[in-house]
Amino acid sequence: MDLEIREINEYRLNPMLAAEIACLLQLSFTGYPAGKHFLHQIPSFRILAIESDEIIGHVAIHHRVISSDGEIFNVFGIADLCVAEENRKAGVAGEMLDRLEIIAVESGIDFLVLLTNVHDFYLKKGFQKADNPCRWMMIQNNHSLGLVRRRVEDGLMYKQMNDVEWPVKEIDLMGHVF
Repeated sequence: MDLEIREINEYRLNPMLAAEIACLLQLSFTGYPAGKHFLHQIPSFRILAIESDEIIGHVAIHHRVISSDGEIFNVFGIADLCVAEENRKAGVAGEMLDRLEIIAVESGIDFLVLLTNVHDFYLKKGFQKADNPCRWMMIQNNHSLGLVRRRVEDGLMYKQMNDVEWPVKEIDLMGHVF
C-alpha cells in the first residue's frame, strides 16, 4: 500500500476534493447529509489518507478552546474519522491519528477531544474516557437551537498532549459538538 497522509486547511479545499470527502462520509456514516462535506460546522483542517490518488481516509479537526471552571484549554476536536470499507483494519485510521498527534504536540495543543461510541480503537491509541458534564451549542439543519447541558454517557474521550491535566468539572465546548 502506497499511502500518503496529507493535511489540508479547510480554506484550501476545492469543490472536487469536497465532493470526494462528501462521498466517503456518506458511505461511512448512515444518515450523513447528501452532498455535504461537514456536519454542523466546517472544520479548521482535515487529515486525508490518499492511495492511488483516491481519498481512502478522512478526519476533520476543529481547533478551538474549551473551558472548565474558568480555565481555558487549547484543543483539537476530532470529527468524522472514517476509512473506506475496503481499507479498514489496515492501520489507515491509526496513521491519520499519529499525524494529528505530531501536529498537536508541535502546536502546543493540550488535548485531543472527541465524542464517540467506538471506544476500543481510541483506547488502544492512548485516549481515555471522561465523564464530565458538558455544555455545547446545539446545531441542526444549519440552525442554532440553543445550549445543551448534560453528561455525555460513555462518549466523551480525550488524549493528553502535554503536562496539562484533564479537568474534573463541567466542560464548556464553547461551540458545537465535534
